[in-house]
Amino acid sequence: MMARALVGLLLLPAMLVAGPVETSTASGPAVSAADMRFTPAIMTIAVGQSVIWGFPDAVAHTSTSDQGFWDSDTQSDGSTFSRTFPSAGTFPYHSSHHREMTGKIRVPVTRAGSTADGWTLTWATTSATRTFDVQVRKGKKPWRVQWNRTASVGGSFERKGTWSVRVRTHQGSSTSGWSPVVTVTTR
Repeated sequence: MMARALVGLLLLPAMLVAGPVETSTASGPAVSAADMRFTPAIMTIAVGQSVIWGFPDAVAHTSTSDQGFWDSDTQSDGSTFSRTFPSAGTFPYHSSHHREMTGKIRVPVTRAGSTADGWTLTWATTSATRTFDVQVRKGKKPWRVQWNRTASVGGSFERKGTWSVRVRTHQGSSTSGWSPVVTVTTR
């Protein structure tokens, strides 16, 4: 009995030093930075959705945008980092401590409407400090500029036929990759 009490007293300071594990109160898709990789490495989310990176390892990592959109700073030991993606584009990232650790967040344009009435395309929840390039193409023809460096967060699309649409985001000197392509058909 005395031995159990002594062990308990010896373990108590270690538990106090370790402290509570930080948990995220945000909700959204999760990426784990563990075992020297991001899992999943590629994630597709909706405009305005947040991603939560979890860092369960004792090894330090970061989630750092290749294009300069964000940097989580060094994280480890159960900490989390959350980032909201308010606009369409493809956002590659890496760990600044381990450049072989890479991932990608893909954010497509959202669309609402119908083939009969046309479509409302939304590529951002806000344009604060951002502009957007919107390109369209019919079939396999070359991509054409629909809107260039627009501050609008969306627009109407009523061109006849079946069209592919993609968007990229500019913020300061940072430019995202092109968003995943969405298809709209209008009669």
